[in-house]
Amino acid sequence: TINTNYFIQTNLRCSSSTTVMADQKKKNQEIILGQFNKLRNEQRMIAQKMSELKLEESEHKLVIDALKEVNDPKRKCYQLVGGVLIERTVDQVRPNLENNSAKISTLISTMDKTLEQKVKDLSEFKEKHGIKVKGEDSLDKADDKKDTKQSSGVLVN
Repeated sequence: TINTNYFIQTNLRCSSSTTVMADQKKKNQEIILGQFNKLRNEQRMIAQKMSELKLEESEHKLVIDALKEVNDPKRKCYQLVGGVLIERTVDQVRPNLENNSAKISTLISTMDKTLEQKVKDLSEFKEKHGIKVKGEDSLDKADDKKDTKQSSGVLVN
């Protein structure tokens, strides 16, 4: 009876420590997943903001090109500033637009470098923690298959 009790007590201790270790591993995985999602969201926000800025830059360039064709520098034009439409002359508006466009271009190039670094950080994080994103592996394998085999022209879902 003594040996049986010892076995039961030892077995209970082992199973409880195994449960604790499993809980800790699960918590660590949740923390890692949270960090990964945070990095991915940061990357997406940077890319989205860059897209918005590129659109704004192209709008600035369109207006600048249109104002270059205006022969009279004293001609009236309207500029939207902070939701308020202000009457100005072409001479007053064009330098402001060119300055803003240059600043936007600088900001885009800075954000592009930041995005590249974020992509690199995310890739390193994935490799370090062995994270595999659903769908990415199948794309990588499909690219590898394309490189090794000729396509037969049949698309299968």
